[in-house]
Amino acid sequence: MSTRMIAVKDLVPGMTIGEPILSASGKILLGKDVVIAPRTIALLSMWNVSHVFVDGETDSPSDSPPEPVPQAVPEQKIPAGQSSVKEEFMNFFKEYDGLVTTTSQSFDFIRNSQEIPIQELKETSFSIYSTVLSTGPAIMDYLLVSDFNLADKVTRHSVMVAFISSIIGRKLKMSDDQLRVLVLAGLLHDVGKLVIAKDADPEPKAHVINSGKLLHHVPGLPQEVLLSAIQHHEWMDGSGFPMGSTGDKIHPYARIVAVADLFHQQAYEGEHANPFPVLEYMTKDLFDKLDQAVCQPFIRHVRDCLINSPVLLSDGRTGQVIFFNANKLDKPVVKTHSGTIIDLATTKHISIKRLVSQEYLANAN
Repeated sequence: MSTRMIAVKDLVPGMTIGEPILSASGKILLGKDVVIAPRTIALLSMWNVSHVFVDGETDSPSDSPPEPVPQAVPEQKIPAGQSSVKEEFMNFFKEYDGLVTTTSQSFDFIRNSQEIPIQELKETSFSIYSTVLSTGPAIMDYLLVSDFNLADKVTRHSVMVAFISSIIGRKLKMSDDQLRVLVLAGLLHDVGKLVIAKDADPEPKAHVINSGKLLHHVPGLPQEVLLSAIQHHEWMDGSGFPMGSTGDKIHPYARIVAVADLFHQQAYEGEHANPFPVLEYMTKDLFDKLDQAVCQPFIRHVRDCLINSPVLLSDGRTGQVIFFNANKLDKPVVKTHSGTIIDLATTKHISIKRLVSQEYLANAN
């Protein structure tokens, strides 16, 4: 089958990639025979790809009748369509799975060599940023019900912090260049944990010090990445570590990574996500410790994302969050799938156990 070159701006959903699309370093961005969807075009634009090869027969008049088949793609934009939401989630999960796998490989290299494969990690961080852009507001829902067992704890946590940092950065209207550096900072914030012996004393400052040593002499590493790794455990009131830095002495990127790091650590108990208690904890108990200019926009964003999210209650019932009590973010109003309205702020002995997926609900009801 012949191929032809076409400008990305002229791509139409339903066309098929004729030759693999490569990054500047030779990494395959999209493989041959990938069918173009609207999100594919957005990704290509983000990757600064100007032209691609598509199958030449796409332009043939004889191929016009089958065209209505790929036109089903826009149905993914219909929020009420469960099948389209499921398909979008599966597309995201494949990307997420690949990113975790790639990060795990890079982290294994660091464990074995104590060297940072910076180019590979920059490409991974850019892919994370691109995924955030192409997935949009739904990404928080998808992240919160993602598979716990994809990789080791440090790898998964680092990828999640990179994703969450990017979400925060977008809420703060950071530029594209700033966001790319921020995602890399999130990805590498705990890199020092990779070179701590399993039988070593788990002293909290150890991984921060090791991160500084690993990153200090990496060619081409933005200074913001180093500072985020060193300072993401500092608190605004000076009660953090390793230096007890306060306020403006803590780099802005480190303050963002601190929020992302704490949220992910606290939102998961075992393999399931329950972000409601940590929202309350961050709002009240950590008010003087976290940068509220970073924390509050993020909390509002997560709260908005959690409206209509399916949850499992402590009494075994399932339902959806329909309203947040302003002073009790861990105790929203839930509508069960039998139609009962429960205000958890005024109901004793019932709480949210965890978030669940739509597939879980389908099997439970």
